[in-house]
Amino acid sequence: MMIAAVPSVAAVAAVAAAAPTQARALTLADLRKTVSVSSPQISPDGQRVAIVVGRNDYNKDRAMTDIVLVDVRTRAARTLLTGVRQFGMMEWSPDGSRLAYVAQEPREEPPTDESAPAGEPKEPQTQLFILPMNGGQSVQLTHEAAGVGDFDWRPDGRSLAYVRHTEPPNKAEIDAHADEFEVTDEPWTAQEAPTPDQLYQIDASGHNNRRIGSGQWSVGGGFTYSAGGRYVFVTRITGNVLPYRYLARELVRIEVSSGKTIALKKLSQTQEDPFRSASGRIAFGFSNPHGSMQTEVALAAPDGSYPHSVTFALNRNVGEAAFLPHDTVLIAANDETRTRLFAVSPAGHVKILPLGSLNETAGLSASRDGTIAFAGNAPDRPSELFLLRPGATAPRRLTDYNAWIERYRLGTPHTIAWRTFDGLQADGVVITPPGWHSGTRSPLVLYIHGGPTSASTTSYSGFAQLLAAHGWLVFEPNYRGSDNLGLVFARTTVPRISSVPGRDIEAGVTRVIAQYGVDAKRVAVSGWSEGGLMTSWLITHDRRWRAAVSGAAVNDWVQYHDMTDAKDFTAQFIGPSPWTSAAQLAFYREESPLSYASNVRTPTLILSDAGDYRVPTPLSYEFYHEIRATGTPVQFVIYPVIGHFPQDPVRIEDICRRWQNWLTTHLR
Repeated sequence: MMIAAVPSVAAVAAVAAAAPTQARALTLADLRKTVSVSSPQISPDGQRVAIVVGRNDYNKDRAMTDIVLVDVRTRAARTLLTGVRQFGMMEWSPDGSRLAYVAQEPREEPPTDESAPAGEPKEPQTQLFILPMNGGQSVQLTHEAAGVGDFDWRPDGRSLAYVRHTEPPNKAEIDAHADEFEVTDEPWTAQEAPTPDQLYQIDASGHNNRRIGSGQWSVGGGFTYSAGGRYVFVTRITGNVLPYRYLARELVRIEVSSGKTIALKKLSQTQEDPFRSASGRIAFGFSNPHGSMQTEVALAAPDGSYPHSVTFALNRNVGEAAFLPHDTVLIAANDETRTRLFAVSPAGHVKILPLGSLNETAGLSASRDGTIAFAGNAPDRPSELFLLRPGATAPRRLTDYNAWIERYRLGTPHTIAWRTFDGLQADGVVITPPGWHSGTRSPLVLYIHGGPTSASTTSYSGFAQLLAAHGWLVFEPNYRGSDNLGLVFARTTVPRISSVPGRDIEAGVTRVIAQYGVDAKRVAVSGWSEGGLMTSWLITHDRRWRAAVSGAAVNDWVQYHDMTDAKDFTAQFIGPSPWTSAAQLAFYREESPLSYASNVRTPTLILSDAGDYRVPTPLSYEFYHEIRATGTPVQFVIYPVIGHFPQDPVRIEDICRRWQNWLTTHLR
């Protein structure tokens, strides 16, 4: 189960052994060979693992997704499905005989949408499918006009609950271009009023499709059946059903037959993403009541009563979770400069599981006997599938998709730590370039993570390695707000969401320069999203930088408050609306890089998406024009896509190329 977190964008102490003489430096073109392994689902008996294998097709400009079945004993891999479009999720049936998944409905000749301009085909929607594991073909269960989202198997395997996306109630008027709508908290990119996501149940045969529950509310996160299938525990958003209220979510229990609904005891403002143990107990995520930037896990009785936190002692932001035997909770969380797996007992006792140098990166699941399948990577290798048996001292790798990386000389990640101005310990990762040795005076490039509820770890990063291949030291700081050092470190960025992390990063740069003998006259700063914000903040407050790349940056907190889709994040990070008082408006502007843009003298590349709903594009326009007015070299590049970051391989590669070329030009 994926625990919802604040949206958003890597140490080994010893230097790696010398690379073979035939190895060469990594280039951008080489990164095209990368294969992604994600979303592992281990069968209930622990004998097979279904995974999602992704490759990029640069000619068609799309990610190609296959579903592959891996035999745990022999490591033999068999492709079940090829070319899956818009893959959502997959899950084994309780008896392991079938695999259900969500993907785009295949159509060779999609019908034309009469409301669209002539010649533009209507995009097929995502639907729910079942693939029998005896060699049969996939069966499409749903045919929803607006598509479906997540699902869950009923414990007896006879039915499934799923999220049904709904069409606007006034669709006929919209088709006739009477399509105006009133704005409340919609993002600036909205083109229609929001519609709710409803919960439905359908038989595994595809019959008896009906809604679970009634009334005006929307599914706002995960859900799970009770042990007997009589109830469904579901994350719910009530009121105006806006999907942009990420923090105002409650957990309810709905009786499937009658629709009778009971709200569970509230531990905090946000409760979501329930999941069920073999004994029937329910666990769910909830925001820490002392600082909602950290997600905890609670354990409750089978009926949802008597919930209590099991992650108080862990004190980390939970990223993913699943049940192990005996109601032990398996948790993935950032911890210092690692992404570790923890086993947490019902009483809250924490055990770190043995991963060696690996980091969990892209999904986990557990079988009935406690065998764990997870996608992970090493500092020098992209993601693969790993298996960790109960009592084992190390994971076993089951796939070898990225063996190609062994032919290249890579940089080496190291953990670095320093004290913040107010006495807390911060950390980060420094990647030394291939062939680097003490005494080398190398340029330094900051590559700042997004978030802020994220962290830089020793995980393999293709782009960070690409920067290191240029001979640059790469510094990835974990500034205040990062989720790898506990609640206090995450929370003390509030309400100074820009200035406090900025001081943390400056202190880290000072430490890196002193420890690694950096060429202090050739230092650059870059990042996307929160990393873009920090880049913009640093270049408006310090002129040491030779170059900057600021991607999707929150340059103005006032406009961000008004136009983002993440409305309640702003209050969480910086405080009440800027329109509540003159003092609050002044504070928003005080924490905004835009207020200081006339100070910029750093050559800056600004990047953004035309339809960025998370960090509105106008924030970058204003920042660009103010820097341009100073006469400082600045370039602004827009990608004509919807979203916070392009998803297609051609545009992603173009971002990487422009990023590295800008730094190369100005670090000479």
